[in-house]
Amino acid sequence: MRIIQSSIRRIAFLLLVLAYVDAQSGPLPVEPPAPPWKEFVKTDGHANEIPIEWLATEAGRFAHSIRLPDSIPQTVPFDFTAARWRALKPGSKSVARQYWEHLCATEAGSFILKPVENVDGFFFMRPVGGATEQQNNDRWKLEAPGLQASWGFKYDPEREAIGFVNPPYDTYHWVDFPDPAGRGVLHMSGFVDRVSPMKVEQQAESKARYGLIWRGIRRERDRDHLISGSEWIALDRQSGEVLGVLRDFAISGMTRNQKGGIYWLIAPRCPFRKELYGGVPLGEVERWVAMTLRPAVYPKSLKVIDERRKARRTK
Repeated sequence: MRIIQSSIRRIAFLLLVLAYVDAQSGPLPVEPPAPPWKEFVKTDGHANEIPIEWLATEAGRFAHSIRLPDSIPQTVPFDFTAARWRALKPGSKSVARQYWEHLCATEAGSFILKPVENVDGFFFMRPVGGATEQQNNDRWKLEAPGLQASWGFKYDPEREAIGFVNPPYDTYHWVDFPDPAGRGVLHMSGFVDRVSPMKVEQQAESKARYGLIWRGIRRERDRDHLISGSEWIALDRQSGEVLGVLRDFAISGMTRNQKGGIYWLIAPRCPFRKELYGGVPLGEVERWVAMTLRPAVYPKSLKVIDERRKARRTK
C-alpha cells in the first residue's frame, strides 16, 4: 500500500482541510467564476500561444520556455465539424469526448528519451500548489487543473518529498524543492517511514544536475470542451537537454451534483497510464521520474508496477 501513500495523503489532506473549514466557519465564500483567458503570448516552448497568466512566476516562465525535441508527438488537427455530425447519432460520443480521445491517441504518453542511471536526487523545480475546492470546480482558474487538483490543498514540500525519499519504496537519497518562503531551496533527505523523519536543510540554490518541472499545454478549443492538458519534463540542468516528457489530458464536465459537471480531482485521464503504471493509479509522477532519472537502488514501488504489468499481460 505504501506505493500509493504520497498521493493518498495529498487527496486526503485536501478533503480533510475542506471538511474542517466547513465545520468551523460554514461554507467557503463563493468567488465568481474565472473569466475566459483573453491575453495570449508566444513562447519558445509551444507551437501555439498560451495565456499570459501561465507566465506569472519565474518557474512558470522557465517551464514554458523549454523546447521539446521533434521526436515528441506534434499536434494533429481535429475535425470538429465531423465530430458534431457523429455526435448527433443516438448513443454516440459527445464532441468533447471524441476530442479528448483524439488527443490521447495522437499526442499523450510517456516519452523517455534518455534515461539516466545512478541518480542520487533531483530538483523539483516548480511547485504544483494544489487546488482549492472552487478551483476544482472552475473551467479557467488553473493552468493544468487535471494535474494540479490531485496535489492537495496547498504547497507542502516536506510532505511531497516523501514520494521520492522513502526507501525501500522510493530510493532517491535526496530531493530539492523550492522554499515556500522564497529563501532558496529545501534540501530533503533521510526519511524512512516509521523509522526516521525527513531531514530538511536550507540552501541558497539547488546543486542538482537533473530537474523535474511541469506545465500546462493548450490545444485548440480544449478548455471550451473541458479538456486540460499537461506535461512533466525531466531535464539535464547543465546542458538543458530534455530527457523525458510525460504528457496527459484530462476531461471533466461529467460529475453529477457539480455545476457544469466540473470536478477536476476525479476527471478521467488518458488510458495509456494503465499500462505505464500497471493499473496503479496513484503516485504517478513519483513512479515516472524514477523510470527516467533512475536511482542506484531500484525502488520497490517500480517492482510492484513491474509485477502488475506482467500479471496484466498474462491474463
